[in-house]
Amino acid sequence: MLALRKLLRLPSREAWLLVQAAVLLPIVHLALHFVSVSSLKDFASGAIHDPRSTQLRPQATARLVRAAARRGLYRSKCLDQSLVLYWLLRQQGIDARIVFGARKEDGHLQAHAWVECRGIALNEERDVCQYFSPFEGVTVAARTEEL
Repeated sequence: MLALRKLLRLPSREAWLLVQAAVLLPIVHLALHFVSVSSLKDFASGAIHDPRSTQLRPQATARLVRAAARRGLYRSKCLDQSLVLYWLLRQQGIDARIVFGARKEDGHLQAHAWVECRGIALNEERDVCQYFSPFEGVTVAARTEEL
């Protein structure tokens, strides 16, 4: 009930983005079983931007995706969250890129994905590169017009 009250107090643009994220997270997870990450990124890169729409700060959009991932019907992983965040930023006309990184811990390779905007990690701690080494040449980037 508390979550519903919080949702109703959000400005309409933020509430709409939160609902989109909550719906897109399980769809992206399911889609990854049938299509490649690259295909989903290409699809998101084609997101139609309406210049009349209100643009939120990238950090605010990332916060909404995190909230949907934590409290939605599906508890998503970093890749799902990064693809959804990338999509929502593209819809707003915000320049962003998906970064893939890895590290070796206790003899096991761990992979991670996050979204950066203007060199700042949005859905991860700012020092993520201290823990995961980004793959060179694997970064998924897209350019959009600045508003």
